[in-house]
Amino acid sequence: MKKPIKPIIVASAILAIAVPIIVLMQLQAAPDFKATLAGANEVPPVATQATGEATFFLSQDGMSLTFKLTAANIENITQSHIHTAATGVNGPVVAWLYPSAPPAVLIPGAFNGVLSEGTLTADSLRGVLAGRPLAELIAAIRVGNAYVNVHTSQRPGGEMRGQIQ
Repeated sequence: MKKPIKPIIVASAILAIAVPIIVLMQLQAAPDFKATLAGANEVPPVATQATGEATFFLSQDGMSLTFKLTAANIENITQSHIHTAATGVNGPVVAWLYPSAPPAVLIPGAFNGVLSEGTLTADSLRGVLAGRPLAELIAAIRVGNAYVNVHTSQRPGGEMRGQIQ
């Protein structure tokens, strides 16, 4: 007696469609944290057309933070970091985003696109958080005490900034 092939074909077709959709949905998941960067957020505010966005995804075990930083309408980028401080207050660097570690590296001329992407761990932390667990940075982010900024050769103190929320 022959086994029906039709159910196997139908099941295979459903899997062939469903698996890519599920994977795509996971790839487009909302970030755990986000910062919208603008010159008006700098302290003191900066008049600039530069804008940016940083998105952060916390691993399930809380031991790593994957990020993507984009920038637009900006020139002569030198570096970007996460700092700890509340809105309206300047604070210390606690993690490098671009480049991944000192020294600063000039990107000459106009820039529009992905500035940096990677994964931060406890080993990535610097300054007041050096040697501390990543959970301390996450705790600062959760209470609104962390921000991203991007520095340029024209504005070494920072051209745009965004609080991580």
